[in-house]
Amino acid sequence: MNQKIEHEDYFKLLHKFAMDLLQRSTLEEIFWLIADRSIAQIGFEDCVIYLVDPVKNVLVQKAAHGPKNPIGRVIANPITIPIGEGIVGTVALTGVAERILDTRLDHRYLVDDDYRLSELAVPIMLDGNCIGVIDSEHSEVGFYTQEHEELLTTIAFMVATKISDAMRQEALASTIDELKQTQKKLAVQAKDLTVAKIAAEAANKAKSDFLATISHELRTPMNGVMGMSELMLATSLDVEQSEYMHVVKTSAESLLSIINQVLDFAKIEASALTLYTREFKLDELIHCSINIFKIQGKLLGLDVRCVIDPEIPNVLYGDSDRIRQVLVNLVGNAIKFTEEGYVALSIRNSSTLKANKIRLEFEVTDTGIGLPEDKISTLFEAFTQADMSSTRAYGGTGLGLAISKQLVQLMGGQIWCRNNSPRGSTFFFTIELDRSDEPTNPNSTTTSTQIAKPKNIDQQLAKASQTGRYSVLLAEDSEVNQKLMKALLGKWGIDVKIAKNGVEAVQFWQDPNNQFDLILMDVLMPEMDGMEATLQIRKLEKKRDTRIPIIALTAQVLEGDRKACLNAGMDDYVGKPISRDDLQQIIMKLC
Repeated sequence: MNQKIEHEDYFKLLHKFAMDLLQRSTLEEIFWLIADRSIAQIGFEDCVIYLVDPVKNVLVQKAAHGPKNPIGRVIANPITIPIGEGIVGTVALTGVAERILDTRLDHRYLVDDDYRLSELAVPIMLDGNCIGVIDSEHSEVGFYTQEHEELLTTIAFMVATKISDAMRQEALASTIDELKQTQKKLAVQAKDLTVAKIAAEAANKAKSDFLATISHELRTPMNGVMGMSELMLATSLDVEQSEYMHVVKTSAESLLSIINQVLDFAKIEASALTLYTREFKLDELIHCSINIFKIQGKLLGLDVRCVIDPEIPNVLYGDSDRIRQVLVNLVGNAIKFTEEGYVALSIRNSSTLKANKIRLEFEVTDTGIGLPEDKISTLFEAFTQADMSSTRAYGGTGLGLAISKQLVQLMGGQIWCRNNSPRGSTFFFTIELDRSDEPTNPNSTTTSTQIAKPKNIDQQLAKASQTGRYSVLLAEDSEVNQKLMKALLGKWGIDVKIAKNGVEAVQFWQDPNNQFDLILMDVLMPEMDGMEATLQIRKLEKKRDTRIPIIALTAQVLEGDRKACLNAGMDDYVGKPISRDDLQQIIMKLC
């Protein structure tokens, strides 16, 4: 027999439920409130509250009233129903309530314990999606009324947002717990790596230290790979061997580029990237940047062009390395996505800001595949590429444009792009630079400036040495880098003595039988690092009234590393992988 709900009882029940709901915050409390405080008071024989598991695409029993919860609030074997299966699964799929007067006439009815003759299932809806179902069955035919359906629908409506909030809170709590567990693991690792002292420091400091360590671990073997490749290519190789070594060297350079991009992005995120302003010649910068692409373009059948507005002063002040980085990224991308036609770089004077400042606008145009319109707005975000499919034809980290955007903004400019008709795209960026009074180079649009090569190092060192040979103390713990540096310096006519750590470096320097002209000091070494070894040598030098040049060799390239080396008493700094030209010039400067 149907149990009619009086309107007064209806509203009392809902009011009491609403008041109780305000006091509940967890999913368990909410589900059992529905089962114990509401369904039980209506007089239904049983009720099951299900929650949708979107990962497994099933409904999972969370609470129950009646025979389906025979042992109180402990759900020993929760019922699971696939979405779309049975009456409950259908409600979850359609989001529409179902009131079945006689289950014997409905083929969807699922028998899980005793057969019941009527069923009422209503969805719990949130933002148009079903997140759960309240289901009740009864032994009488036609037991459920329209009032019953309205009541359960109202209850479902009232709990939807509360359930969503509770789910978010549980997800947040789970995430926090995972983060705490990860933090514990990292703390143990930090202790094993003797860096536990930084565990309590600010997040940015911990991140910087971590990146410095990773940089060292990646760059140290890269130094060996790239250096040995160069030395091998300088020997007599047959055609096949030379081809293999060129592949090794090119692959190493590509890997180093990826490492540099990741570290640059990390420095940008930590607001640790600094611009180094110095004087540079615009035509030298542009042509040195573009010439390698002209060669690549010829191999690919592309016309790579470059035009500089002759009205732009040739001598400017800014961070030429970062400008080159942006140019190389944009022109490199243009060539990568262009199969035929041309890639053109043009630079013009956008505006004169003040008497000593100028804004330049750079434009890189290609006749390539163009840009998907729906990707343009996200193109400059980190780890984003126009083609992110598993079958994408173009590689890359997706960091180049994000880094370029940050660099351009640091230089007071903006970066943007557009599609061209009928094909291709154009990337633009502006930067602000300090200008010089030096006259404009009239040939800047056509002339590629040749940078003078340094003199032969062994000849220059021979002039400065009575014996004709220089002696260098190399403090380096990596056997690969020991062999590399010994071979490289040997080619320059330099004798090398190797110390495996900072302790040996200090001992060898103190030995009166050793007469060194220079020390090349690795920074991270066992027993005693390069910083401490340098401090000890500088302290001992005060008693001798002498001073030996010390050059840092380090794979740590984050903000402050150069300053830390100089503060320790070193005279200069060469990052790994070591540039032969940079090392050569520094040695000649100090010797």
